[in-house]
Amino acid sequence: MLPLAQWIMQGRGQALAFVVIAIATSPWLWPNSILVAAAINLAWLRLGSKEGLFLCLWAVLPAIVLIIYKDSFMPLFMVLTAAISSEVLRITRSWPYGLFALSACGLATAVGLEIFAQAPMGIYVDLYSTFLDDLRQQIPDQELNQILLETIDTAFVAGLFGTMLMMAGFISLALARSWQAKLFNPGGFQQEFHQLRLGKIDIVIAVVLTIGFYQMGMQYLTWVWIALFPLLIAGVALFHVVAKSKNLAIQWYILFYCVLAFWDPLKIVLVLATIVDSIVDIRSKLPKRDTDTER
Repeated sequence: MLPLAQWIMQGRGQALAFVVIAIATSPWLWPNSILVAAAINLAWLRLGSKEGLFLCLWAVLPAIVLIIYKDSFMPLFMVLTAAISSEVLRITRSWPYGLFALSACGLATAVGLEIFAQAPMGIYVDLYSTFLDDLRQQIPDQELNQILLETIDTAFVAGLFGTMLMMAGFISLALARSWQAKLFNPGGFQQEFHQLRLGKIDIVIAVVLTIGFYQMGMQYLTWVWIALFPLLIAGVALFHVVAKSKNLAIQWYILFYCVLAFWDPLKIVLVLATIVDSIVDIRSKLPKRDTDTER
């Protein structure tokens, strides 16, 4: 995708054309929302908030049209998340702050959908309920069936959308920083991602929010992952550091991400590893290896 980044950086006209066309087609090609956010992130981080805001405003216009005519609100949320996360990262130059900004965007999305979009959320609740009806027929455990029934409501679905937005926002921000590093500072993104480590106060904030959402009931389980998101990404960064120190082959990275996508216990392990790392600094105890390959 580096040629796309090079084309975007050639001038305002190219960037504007890409952003408008990609956001307008995003309901049919959903990765376009991520690419639009990445383009805004790249312009914001490299050229400053003025250029980033220019692209953001032009992306907002077709995104609003999509809400009116297609009931597609995620493109607008992606654009706004890109603007907020880019500005936070540009000002603070801190990935922990950037991650918490993404969590805040995910949480704001969940709250907004829960309050102002009950009808659309209800449609998704019905879809999940239909799916669970089929699933419950295959599960004899009545207690588990009741838990599943009580879990799926508008709060659960709103949190799911918030989580999806947050993850997509991180992918776009990481993609933009990777583009920026490859174009202007080779190896820079790998170095800063490997240095990503949360402080004790960051951990406390995330854990307190996690406990609070968990106490609110199982329907807020998706909100729990919004709170734990910075810890999860910090755990991913820690894996990359350990993998580099062990000089693991690319196949191990692929296996790691495949397992991470489909096996929740690994997410919990990464969260716990982040907490331990904030106390004992695991990175300082690993052997250093130099490599030209960004992983």
